[in-house]
Amino acid sequence: MTASMEATMAPEARANELPNSPESYNYDHFHPKYLVKDAKLAAKPKGVVPGEAAPDFELRDTEGRLWRLSELRGRPVVLITGSATCPMTHGSVYGLKEVHAAFGDRTQWFYLYVREAHPGEHLPSHQAHEQKREQAAFFRQADGVPWPVLVDDLAGTTAHAYTTLPNAQFVIDAAGVVAFRGDMAHGPTLYRALSDLLAQGGVGDIPHADDSTPHMLATMTYGWDGIERGGETSTHDVWAGAPPMAANLWLGTQIRPLLAPLASRGKPISRGVKLAAGAMVLALLLRAGTSRRKSRSRRG
Repeated sequence: MTASMEATMAPEARANELPNSPESYNYDHFHPKYLVKDAKLAAKPKGVVPGEAAPDFELRDTEGRLWRLSELRGRPVVLITGSATCPMTHGSVYGLKEVHAAFGDRTQWFYLYVREAHPGEHLPSHQAHEQKREQAAFFRQADGVPWPVLVDDLAGTTAHAYTTLPNAQFVIDAAGVVAFRGDMAHGPTLYRALSDLLAQGGVGDIPHADDSTPHMLATMTYGWDGIERGGETSTHDVWAGAPPMAANLWLGTQIRPLLAPLASRGKPISRGVKLAAGAMVLALLLRAGTSRRKSRSRRG
């Protein structure tokens, strides 16, 4: 941690920060233990919460421009953590881009690039800062991200000042206070948070400021593509280490045309539509799973 970051980081954020080293933070192969760890962290997330001062940071984006949070007072800031090989990151980006199209002219957005969730031969674990910058630049281009992607250090210092989760989202109000926290990036919840905040001038408390819902539809629909980016090593590690997760994501690709209109949305929908869509998704997954088992049986 730099001296400037230490001086500007809020006391409560320092208390929540996890000690890390580049070696312990960046793993070469995905293993189920990381999935279990993330699940435990999601149950009891660490980091800043709504109402606390947002930890300041000074980071460069993939183009080399230096950004400092404390210099952006006067307009809300959206900060989203993620990586190119993270299925949640790739799944959520479609809806997030729709939200950015609606509010980007009144807000400043950033992705904060963290460790590779599923490293492989194409996108390996980060061993040098320039390598991490290059992989972050690949992510921005591949996913067509229209806002800056900040490159954290190899130990994930800035990320851990905010969260221990791989794909969280934050809204920081115009006064530098966290107004909204979502443990999983999700366009519709972010849309609602920004609508509420901007309606009251960009500062202050908003309803539903802390979202811990596991928004998995977009991950199931698009997530496998994120894992495949890492290479054959990435997909092998997931099938070997977490077969149910791999099967779920694979099945999602088979019914993507039906799921995409809901999975890629940025605006909230009614509860009734959500329930109907959930029933449809469950029926489609059961049908796809049955077809896959029959196909295996015939091959056997």
